[in-house]
Amino acid sequence: MLTACAAQLLSNAGLMVAVVYIPLLANRFGANNQQIGLLVACYQVMILLSSVVFGRWADYGDRKRFVVYGLAASAVALGLHVFARSLGGLFAARAFAGLCAGVFPAALMAYFYGRSRLLGRFTGFGSLGWGVGAFTLGVLSPGWVFPTAAALMATTAVLAWAGLKHEHVRLEQPFLDTRVLRRSWPIYLSFLLRHMGACSIWSIFPLFLADRGASRLWVGIVFAINPFAQVLFMNLLERAGERLLIITGFVLSALVFFAFGLVTNFRQVVPIQLMLALSWSCLYLGSLRELMRVNRERSTAAGMFQSTLSLSAVGGALLLGLTGALGYRGIMFVAAGLAVVGGILHLAIKPRQA
Repeated sequence: MLTACAAQLLSNAGLMVAVVYIPLLANRFGANNQQIGLLVACYQVMILLSSVVFGRWADYGDRKRFVVYGLAASAVALGLHVFARSLGGLFAARAFAGLCAGVFPAALMAYFYGRSRLLGRFTGFGSLGWGVGAFTLGVLSPGWVFPTAAALMATTAVLAWAGLKHEHVRLEQPFLDTRVLRRSWPIYLSFLLRHMGACSIWSIFPLFLADRGASRLWVGIVFAINPFAQVLFMNLLERAGERLLIITGFVLSALVFFAFGLVTNFRQVVPIQLMLALSWSCLYLGSLRELMRVNRERSTAAGMFQSTLSLSAVGGALLLGLTGALGYRGIMFVAAGLAVVGGILHLAIKPRQA
């Protein structure tokens, strides 16, 4: 299982390097907050579509191939970013990257879960990858951002090809089937509401930090605090019940987003990032474990969960278009309200068991 965990770490690092840098690069190309939101939405729409199709497809084929091919394609897509010389070129590059980045995560997660139930460990490695990627951005010169991201993904593809075992699966179901969605829609919808508000924040978070006095190095450091802390929390929370984790995640998320709205200096964000790490660890781990428990179509369920993350990013980008005029504080407070609504929905409706 070490290979799967290493692939999770390195792939998340490669993708994160680009994700944090894109708003700053788009701003250099003259993009405003709404255009940056659309750029993020473009990337996430492609991940959404790719995750649904390839997550389901991986339940009918060799999961190793989906992991290796998806990682290799993502390396090419990230490398092509160096040729973007305008906002239009950046849109094209992000769309292709999103298509490739949605191929492998669900298959990799289902591959791991088939061999171990310690999802906290697996997701912890993913969080560590996000932290490594964010910190790496802080120390890279702009010209090395995308080559480094591409190199990380290519290395991961080679590692997965050499270390993962072939895993052929075949569900006795039609390819187009809605049982997972009918069974688990309360998990997806409540998570969607919370994360849509969060993504409206993340779309402008580097600019928010810069406005509060952070340098590019500090932007990377502040981003890295959250995922690095998640590594600890994901493992500590491994044995907690799913229901408790999810509700705690919603409550803490609302408090975190409200606190962001009160920040006047980027240094004040540091302790809030620790609470954010705990809130995300609770909500993400709890939701994922419940999905794996109630569904035997695990790659499909994981792919739909990844698509929910992407749909949240799209919705967050569109939400930013509505709340952007309210300023940073308004964006944060709306996100806090959505977290509250998501928590209430999850308390009111329970998912069905397969």
